[in-house]
Amino acid sequence: MPIDTHVRVAAWLHIVMGALAACTLLFIGLAFGAFGAFVVSAAHDAQATGVFALIGGLGATFLLFFIGLAALEIAGAAMLLNGSTGGRVLTIIFSILALLNFPIGTAIGAYSLWALLRAVPAAPAPAQSNVANTF
Repeated sequence: MPIDTHVRVAAWLHIVMGALAACTLLFIGLAFGAFGAFVVSAAHDAQATGVFALIGGLGATFLLFFIGLAALEIAGAAMLLNGSTGGRVLTIIFSILALLNFPIGTAIGAYSLWALLRAVPAAPAPAQSNVANTF
């Protein structure tokens, strides 16, 4: 499958978006984890500690889910760079999801959808001349 410049740019944009999302999620998870550990150590009630542990477990589950989505976006874009049709499908799905991410994600999602769903222009055939070479 031929990959033109716009498809490559869209793939790299999704790699960068996925990496930024993963880094942001890891930072937020670290901050909430540290805050949660502080609150649990300060709580003296056993019932409150159990509630905090439940909330922390639920937060960790959501964090892992969204980091998995970011990793899947990076993997799909890398597959697209290698010419995989599966990577193209994953990048189209993440482009649709990026449309909700106003304003930068909307621009990247719209550009990616345009690059991935348009008809790729055919390469022009080499021009043939009817003039005989006299050299």
